[in-house]
Amino acid sequence: MAMFSGTAFLGGVADHFPNYSISSPYDAGGRFWTAIYYGGTALGLVFNYFWNYLILYLALRWQKISITRKRKFIHTAIITSFGLLIDALYYELTWGLLVIGKLSVPPLFERPGINPGLELTTILIPMALIGLVNYFASRLYLHLDKKQALVVGLAMGVFTAPWLMVAVVLLVR
Repeated sequence: MAMFSGTAFLGGVADHFPNYSISSPYDAGGRFWTAIYYGGTALGLVFNYFWNYLILYLALRWQKISITRKRKFIHTAIITSFGLLIDALYYELTWGLLVIGKLSVPPLFERPGINPGLELTTILIPMALIGLVNYFASRLYLHLDKKQALVVGLAMGVFTAPWLMVAVVLLVR
């Protein structure tokens, strides 16, 4: 806790209130935004997981493939974790600044919205990667044949690509 003991901060408030701290219970703004950030992140992860599960379920049902619920839950956890990694790398390489140790990779676009058409076409990269991850995960973990895994990979690549992230970045500039 930060304690003030002079008149340099807050115009002398600390002189009159020696136990005044910057994190008083009346200042909930920082806590509010922290809760929104972490709560929003947690809700986003839950939503992402169940969206992936729904698309996987529909792709399997469309092909009349029966897989146990436990196996689908585990498969969804695997593909969700890979998908989050792909989405994060996509954002950092396209609009952010990827820094790994001493390696610093500048973004493709200095500012969002410079070239919206080109920026929108860059979504093909995570779509392809998500499709490939789902294809191989379906082949290795769900033991689907090539055609079935291809349908699952295509469905997951198209419907679970980071469309919302691209829309937010391009529309809120």
